[in-house]
Amino acid sequence: MWISLDADSPLSLNRQISAQIRELILRGHLAAGDRLPSTRQLGKELHVARSTVIEAYDQLLAEGYLESQRGSGTHVAQGIRPQPQVCGQKSTTDEHAHDDSRADPPGLVNFQSGIPALEHFPAAEWGRLYRQVCDTLPASALRYCRPQGVAELQEAIAGWLLRMRGLRAAPEQVMITTGATQGLRLVARLLNRPNALAIVEDPVHRGLVEVISRAGYAIEGITADAQGMDVSRLQNLSEQTTQRCAFVYVTPSHQYPTGGILSAQRRQALVDFARQRDCMVVEDDYDGEFRFEGTPVSALRELAPDRGIYIGSFSKILAPALRLGFALIPPDMVRPWAEEKQYTDVHTDALSQRTLAAFISSGGLERHIWRMCKLYKGKRLYLLECLRRHFGDSFTASGQAAGLHLVAGFPGILFSDKVLAAMRAQGVRAVPVEHHSLCRNGAHAHELILGYAHLSEQSMERGVQALKEALAQ
Repeated sequence: MWISLDADSPLSLNRQISAQIRELILRGHLAAGDRLPSTRQLGKELHVARSTVIEAYDQLLAEGYLESQRGSGTHVAQGIRPQPQVCGQKSTTDEHAHDDSRADPPGLVNFQSGIPALEHFPAAEWGRLYRQVCDTLPASALRYCRPQGVAELQEAIAGWLLRMRGLRAAPEQVMITTGATQGLRLVARLLNRPNALAIVEDPVHRGLVEVISRAGYAIEGITADAQGMDVSRLQNLSEQTTQRCAFVYVTPSHQYPTGGILSAQRRQALVDFARQRDCMVVEDDYDGEFRFEGTPVSALRELAPDRGIYIGSFSKILAPALRLGFALIPPDMVRPWAEEKQYTDVHTDALSQRTLAAFISSGGLERHIWRMCKLYKGKRLYLLECLRRHFGDSFTASGQAAGLHLVAGFPGILFSDKVLAAMRAQGVRAVPVEHHSLCRNGAHAHELILGYAHLSEQSMERGVQALKEALAQ
């Protein structure tokens, strides 16, 4: 069951469990009659005492959200209507996502993933191009622009995708977004239908699943391994489930967070599933531009342009602060996309769009990617060296062939709240893979996500040393 517990929350554990189950019911992700896990099973999944789960269930039984009969387990009560998400309402699963009061203390090494080496942002070149754009633009260009984006940037991205990823598409199919998050939100809104369901990888980026969920979708997780989503498990889904599927969300070039690459056979099987079930495949190229081993991985969309939507952003390549992204969509989606974008935020910052177009056209983006790939490859090797020096053969590494993070496994270690607190006390922070798992079956309880792109060698050395001291306790 998709429940995330926060040891630092002022709410007790049983209150957190009851609140999140209540929210799943009210948002329609748990329907009337759905059976909940037994208290023993859920306690095991969440690594809490069974009595804690019993208290949570008892609270929901008293409030009328659950029903229980001896011998038949605990079910969602009849007659509860799903409530729409109120704009601005916080989700209990994302309670502290942007809470600055929880900032890291000075000196703490945070192996956060997805943060590029921002000190290497090409500020001088970007600033020069921005000033050039402002100096040469006619006043008429400062009006509202097309919701699908500035034409120069659409053309520049189409050419860049062809050179870098072998993706062929007309510039008119490139939709400019305010980051990949908005791209996914627009996709979810356009593909939505009554009782819609989205199939995602498990584990998966929890923030992006929240985006899909807030658009009114039920979520179905499919296990991901070293070869990405285990597409064969799609055949185990019921007919009712697959009929509800509006789209499948995957990160095939570098699965987040495990780092697996979706194999050719699975790609073909996924496309076959999409055609048979009349659904779309949403491909998020999370950080596939940075590849350190083997040949570049082709985009899944190449196999089925009519069934594929390709989402990308420049947050990992350049900087998250730019809030620039794009989506490559089929021709029949262009008009509805433009209308949806129009009534979302009218358009993405046009001056930054024109600056990025100039940066791409001058070759600056490709030069920057080449430099950063070389830098990140060195950082990745140094982090692996630190881990080997401190842990010898008592750890495993995976997902390090590309991207800005790797997954380190420590057999025999369970990254419980107690262990994470011990790590923080020693001055290091990292997120367990299990925190991104939907089923929480413990398969990833021994693994940590170690983002390294933003860290210096000294910080990585200090962080790994602190991790070793914390685990020794």
